[in-house]
Amino acid sequence: MAVIRTFLKRTAVRHSSNNNNNNNLSVVSINTRSSSDTSTSTIDHLNSQTNDGYSSTSTLGVSTINSDDSSQHPLLPVISSKNRRKNFFSCLTNNTTTMDTNEEQLINEDICLLDTKLPKELLLRIFSYLDYKSLCRCAQVSKYWNTLALDGSNWQSINLKSFQRDVDGIVLENLSKQCGSFLKRLDIENCKFINDHNMRNLSNNCPNLERLTVKHCTKLSNTSLYHLSKHCPYLNHINIASCHHIDDQGIKMISSNCSNLEWIDISWCMNITENGIRNLAESCPKLTVFKAEGCTHMTNNAARELAINCSNLLFLDLNRCSSLTDEGLLILTEHCPLLETLIIANCRNLTDNTLIALGRYSHRLKKLDATLCSQFTDTGFLAMAQGCHLLQRLDLEDCVAVTDETLRHLADNCPNIEILTLSRCEQITDESIRYISSSTSAQENLRILELDNCPTITDISIDHLLNCQNLKRLDIFDCQQISKNAVKKIQARFPDLNIHAYFAPRTPTPTNRRSRSCQLCCCTSCSVCTPSCCIIA
Repeated sequence: MAVIRTFLKRTAVRHSSNNNNNNNLSVVSINTRSSSDTSTSTIDHLNSQTNDGYSSTSTLGVSTINSDDSSQHPLLPVISSKNRRKNFFSCLTNNTTTMDTNEEQLINEDICLLDTKLPKELLLRIFSYLDYKSLCRCAQVSKYWNTLALDGSNWQSINLKSFQRDVDGIVLENLSKQCGSFLKRLDIENCKFINDHNMRNLSNNCPNLERLTVKHCTKLSNTSLYHLSKHCPYLNHINIASCHHIDDQGIKMISSNCSNLEWIDISWCMNITENGIRNLAESCPKLTVFKAEGCTHMTNNAARELAINCSNLLFLDLNRCSSLTDEGLLILTEHCPLLETLIIANCRNLTDNTLIALGRYSHRLKKLDATLCSQFTDTGFLAMAQGCHLLQRLDLEDCVAVTDETLRHLADNCPNIEILTLSRCEQITDESIRYISSSTSAQENLRILELDNCPTITDISIDHLLNCQNLKRLDIFDCQQISKNAVKKIQARFPDLNIHAYFAPRTPTPTNRRSRSCQLCCCTSCSVCTPSCCIIA
């Protein structure tokens, strides 16, 4: 786009010089922007530039203006920021382009040279590298650019999450008509106005859809999944988290007709039971990512079906699946040896047997979140550390049984750890930090260390951390024994280190304060009257 902007600027300069010689043409005002500004442009700037002096609207947001000044023809209209978002989405409902003869002549005079120098194929190639926000801006340059920028080939990926309050069914349907079979990726998370009827039209218009995110679209039901399964056979990625009306029937329809599913998120879909998970596992053997946070029906039987049928799982999110026990995790780890990320936070029924199984079977494990797994002890982490040498991120927040021994095992066996969370592990001492910081690999790899609410951590730990050359973030909230001087010392050693710390303010010296007695009983502390009656000033 920088090339195009430069060319526009040169064209404007040449045109301006010709006008000065002839004294009978008006000056064209062109607003140029640097390539860095272009790359960071947002939808809020769509209508903040100038317009070429023609009236134009399109299904993807070209605004309409009428210029009264014949001496200047700005590229885009100046519209207040309050109405930009409203105007953008109101334009999505229209598909008209009107232009009179004089306006066409102005356009031909201003940018015809650009169009002749850069053929259509080259412009389309350039536009293919732009995001949809930048494409909307290009669509407002001229009628010719409007046609090219709104070509369906440029609209293969759309993310409307940032405009969730403005996107309704009409907007979605017009987008689907404009994009047609080119659309492959669509994110309408939190667009709560979208309903089953809109999804039916979307699936009809966009049969090549591959990735779809409808998280928190609370009006959607099994009907939407029926139309998607019927018209979008290439769908391989779907996020239906918090769509509370979807149940086992919807999962059965989408999984039976979209057997190429590789990625699915059913978090907080409380009506999906182990029967729906079984149908999903049996119909979609290519599944590599499965997220089921908060699904209380994710039982050991569901875990067994998932493990037996989907042995290629790489990412497994079982956060808050309170029905799971060691039995379900044992079979998952045994049948899914490729597992790289496992989230079992808030699964309080799990014991060291789960960690032992991870060390035995999950040799490719890189990320483990065991927050609030209070039954995990040093014994389990020793077995896990001996088998999971590729571990990069470990979250042990609120694992209250963890001691310094766990950190010693991790320092000896897991050299690639980059992110380590030990918040509220009250038995962790300075010795643990010494183990970590004395490891050569930790000195090179450790980037984030969280030690919130570890009451026995002192300034000695800060001294040990001076060896970790690549440390980027250190959390020491409520570590009462760490002084300000220690924090200043490590900050001076690593100026770029982001330290999250809190030091309680000093308790103020008590002063004599006048007490106001109760108006009813003439006492300063009345247990009979209501609290609002007795006021101690």
